[in-house]
Amino acid sequence: MLSLWEPLFWATLFLIAIWWLSRRQAFYFLSALYHLTRSQQAAVATYAIFFLPGTLVHEFSHWLMAQALGVKTTGFRVLPRLDRKGVIQLGAVDVRGGGLVQHTLIGMAPMLLGGLLTLVLSYLLVDADALSAAVLTGQFQGIWTTARGMFAHSDAFILLYLLFTISGSMFLSASDRAPIQQLAIYVAAIAFLFYLFGLVPAVPESWARTIGEMFAIFASGLAVALIVHVMITGLFALAYYAARALRPGG
Repeated sequence: MLSLWEPLFWATLFLIAIWWLSRRQAFYFLSALYHLTRSQQAAVATYAIFFLPGTLVHEFSHWLMAQALGVKTTGFRVLPRLDRKGVIQLGAVDVRGGGLVQHTLIGMAPMLLGGLLTLVLSYLLVDADALSAAVLTGQFQGIWTTARGMFAHSDAFILLYLLFTISGSMFLSASDRAPIQQLAIYVAAIAFLFYLFGLVPAVPESWARTIGEMFAIFASGLAVALIVHVMITGLFALAYYAARALRPGG
């Protein structure tokens, strides 16, 4: 039987790694452009254009979920903007009305749609199951051989670009996380009461197996995305250090 917790662990680890790398990429990309142009506006505009596919998917997922739940939206923006704290907002969808559960689902939408597209793009590029098996077993030769195959696809660079921008943009902003965190507190409190009084039902074995298989598939797709992010982070880091070295006095 496939364990539920092992694929869940790897999927979570890969997600955290991609999230951390996406933060480093933003720093390297924007800093390199600023060193070269000496213009914050030019750096932000270029960054926004480069990551536009991911931004479109992120904001469209919010809008689509709101429409599906019958929640009114009053704006759809994909142009960059700096907030009062100096944080770049690449896009936004203004939502009016709706309850906590609806806002939670709307907030989670980028992870759901972005995760699905990440999985599809990963499986288009490589044998993601073989790559995931090589990652989980530490077979580095198998990882390299499988990952190298992604460049054999006729549309490799387009798919890699989409995979990179979409998987890096599926993470939730602070405003997306706020209703999720609030609902999580309520659910955790109810779950604790159920556990305290011995009312937690046993998960059927078939359910656990199905959930485990779903997380294993998701982890496979994330393994491909993670390799792409590692490679591109390295390129962005080289560009950053090169731009800093070329800067007068750098």
